[in-house]
Amino acid sequence: MQKLRGADIVAESLIRLGIEYVIGVPGHTVLDLLDALRLRQDRIRAIMVRNEETSGYIADAYFRISHKPMVVVAHNSVGAANTLTGVMNAMLDSSAMIVITGDAWTKTQGRGAFQELTHSRDAGTADIFRGSVKRSWTVNKPEKLLEVLLKAYKEAVSGRPGPVHIDITQEAFTQKADVEFPDDVFNFVPNSRTRGDAQATARAFELLKSAKQPVILAGGGTNRGQASAALIAFAESMNIPVATTSMGKSSIPDEHSLSLGVSGWVGTTVANHALRSADVILALGTRLSETDTAGFTDGAVLSIPTTKLIHVDIDPVEIARFYPVAEGIVGDVAAVLEDLLTLAQASGDAKSARADWWSSLKEVKESWKVEVANSFNSESDPIEPGYLTQEIRKALPKDGIMMTDVGNSQKWIIQQFPTYGPDTFVTSLGGASMGFGPCGVAGAQLAAPDKRVAIITGDGSMSMSLHIYPTIVELGLPIVYIVANDYAWASVDGPQARRFGPNQSFFTRFTLPNGEPYKLDFAAVANACGLKAERVLSSKDLPAALARAFAAGVPYLLDVEVRRDTYVPMTARGAYPLPEVE
Repeated sequence: MQKLRGADIVAESLIRLGIEYVIGVPGHTVLDLLDALRLRQDRIRAIMVRNEETSGYIADAYFRISHKPMVVVAHNSVGAANTLTGVMNAMLDSSAMIVITGDAWTKTQGRGAFQELTHSRDAGTADIFRGSVKRSWTVNKPEKLLEVLLKAYKEAVSGRPGPVHIDITQEAFTQKADVEFPDDVFNFVPNSRTRGDAQATARAFELLKSAKQPVILAGGGTNRGQASAALIAFAESMNIPVATTSMGKSSIPDEHSLSLGVSGWVGTTVANHALRSADVILALGTRLSETDTAGFTDGAVLSIPTTKLIHVDIDPVEIARFYPVAEGIVGDVAAVLEDLLTLAQASGDAKSARADWWSSLKEVKESWKVEVANSFNSESDPIEPGYLTQEIRKALPKDGIMMTDVGNSQKWIIQQFPTYGPDTFVTSLGGASMGFGPCGVAGAQLAAPDKRVAIITGDGSMSMSLHIYPTIVELGLPIVYIVANDYAWASVDGPQARRFGPNQSFFTRFTLPNGEPYKLDFAAVANACGLKAERVLSSKDLPAALARAFAAGVPYLLDVEVRRDTYVPMTARGAYPLPEVE
């Protein structure tokens, strides 16, 4: 038993939980916590950013690669509110973090304490996070801190991962309390995987075994659950082709003979063909969302209930939420796949050639390769997004991490950028918050310091996130930024033009008073902040520029002028209710 200041209890608890990074913006309500972290710099690292929203994005991407939570620290009310978008994005994408906010002294609450949020209730900081975290706690006594921190960590990483929030008053940080740390804090955290119901798993196996045209659809839960190896082993054991959702991309190498690529609105032709033609689908850790199903349009990607659906998810709410299931299995994706593999190995005759099925898929697959090769002009100026995508793939090592923001460049990468192993691709399609990529990429690099990491983002998202440049330089992260610059919110400009006419763009393009495009020079801004940077205006200069960026070993930005009027091939119609919109 020892008597410690509340802030020291927090810091010691985080260290014992294996937390490596605390990230945020300072404020007077967290001064004692910052002091406690200062005293322990050899055991836990504090990272200061220029904008609270950035903290959530970095913690989010860090968890996706490391599978360990980061702690976000924010000041009360306005600081907490600035953090919210990054936290909400993580919640919608099932990414764990622990958010700690400081709050006013209890004795000053309701009296107009500086920056206190009081309109719905006194000390209302916790209300900001309502609906955007798995759980929130308020602590005003130091003796409760250890208990709540253990609960918060467990809640964040257990089941479907997600952010949690703890609001701590200043006296809980500053006052001392007796505390006895357990010998192993992880005795308070479940360390086993949730296995699916054995009978349901056996029935699912029999459905797959008897299927003539089965397909596995691997979702984001396959990546979150580190189930890539189990996925490949089971698919190989039964010779079943594998498609992924956009969030499940990289769970099986694109070069694997069983891989069909990504499904959905901007998926591959062969993945969508296989899914809508399948007689049985094994869906793993996926919400079967709008983007993955082309707006839930029957026959666009899925043909359920004609196709029998086996849905596996750690969250029972997701099973049969929209599509009826032949079997629903609540369980950890890796554990369920391991059990299915055991059944396949015991069966002895589970593997089927399915010659006709594979013959039809190979024909579509070859046709798709031709379509991709013809989907861009490698000599176009401005540069075509498809060509940019292919050249980035050539420059990034196979084990490097590719991250996207949200928008047109994201669609090209999802569809046409091959990945070769787990935890090598990061995108956001639950929250799909613009700015996630340029900021979050720092978390990916922190999680994998020995890997090359690249981010592609549009100029709109990059404009939102210029404050990340000083942080990247301060941290010395050798990230390669590729800005696909078309001087517009192009992912909205394109559908707007196709719906209302080519000359009807409104509220989507960056312009000067004379109507000419406003061309923000991101390379100049990045250079001023300490990055190496250059503009790339011609396709002939692109390969060499990418080579320089990846060889530099320092923060590097390429401002690449791309065509606005070149759209990713749409392989599944129905994402919007208007037939004329592609």
